[in-house]
Amino acid sequence: MRAPQSIHVEWNEIVNSKRDKASEVNPAQLHKKMLQLLSSLWVTRAVGSFARLGLADVMEEGIEDHAAIATARGLAPDRVYRLLRALSTVGIVTEPTRGRFALTPLGRLLSSHAPNNTRTTAIFLNDYFADMWMHLDDALTGERTGFEALKGAPFFSWLGQNPDEARRFNRMMLEVHGPETPAIVAAYDFSSFDHVVDVGGGNGSLLSAVLAAYPNRRATLFDMAEAVAAAKRGEGGPLPGAGFVIGDVFTTPAPGDGDVYLIRHLMHDYDDADCVRILHNVRRAMKPTARVLVLEAPLPSDDSPGPGRWLDLQVMVLCGGRERTVEEYAALFERARLKLARTIPTTHPAMTVVEAVAS
Repeated sequence: MRAPQSIHVEWNEIVNSKRDKASEVNPAQLHKKMLQLLSSLWVTRAVGSFARLGLADVMEEGIEDHAAIATARGLAPDRVYRLLRALSTVGIVTEPTRGRFALTPLGRLLSSHAPNNTRTTAIFLNDYFADMWMHLDDALTGERTGFEALKGAPFFSWLGQNPDEARRFNRMMLEVHGPETPAIVAAYDFSSFDHVVDVGGGNGSLLSAVLAAYPNRRATLFDMAEAVAAAKRGEGGPLPGAGFVIGDVFTTPAPGDGDVYLIRHLMHDYDDADCVRILHNVRRAMKPTARVLVLEAPLPSDDSPGPGRWLDLQVMVLCGGRERTVEEYAALFERARLKLARTIPTTHPAMTVVEAVAS
């Protein structure tokens, strides 16, 4: 999703104001940059339509002519041509000869048949996940989230009332976070732990990967009923001998006797007070020698650019959560009678292991 050209610029071009000092004093460059920022919505919407209409699936069948691609989906050939021509500027397709298009490796991520595809994510981010951004002004008042302004209920409560949407959201989470899983297992040594507990572990995909790399460990998945049901159906992979605890991470006592507690992409969904409640719950259950692994992508402590600052706004608008620096995680640990032990980078740019121990 990063290719230069026309209205679109690479991510670092957008987020790094230090990149081109000349643009700070050149009115024409400033104007161009502002139009690039404002028109980035066009790219998102175009990628979403390409995914939703299944055009990547058609092209994977070997169809290259724009008219044939359009006919396969009952669309207007000229308009499909114009869509594909625009998407060729951002690396989704190429146009080797006029009117004939080929998928790029990036574009294949929008096919429903591709492994680790992001088709559900592209669709999701173009429906009510996009609509809630119309309520950013509401979110900035601090009285409610953008999602609440749009749907009339907090996000996770709304998912509980809409199980089909919950399943679709879980699919998106698997698409977004699935590639992080092998990086976590490769970066952290679980060999000294007998009992691994995944707090809010969803369908158990991370726990399954840990057990595959470190067999014969005890494992417990702790999450709400629907997530546990998905894990038991094997949606996250095999969980040989694993135990399951159904409950709320705030109010249900966390499973005891764990040697290491995994908390992946859960903390950023909540404000500080709720995060401390989660950590307190784990702290009460853990052995004195146990570890807590907060698996997130901490914000840089300096002014380095990066997508985390935008994800921070996304979770603010969606559920009132926030992204944090390592120092901010350390402060949360201290409030829960834990202390920061170390941070371990992984090969995935959106994942760092933040390890805490009992204080």
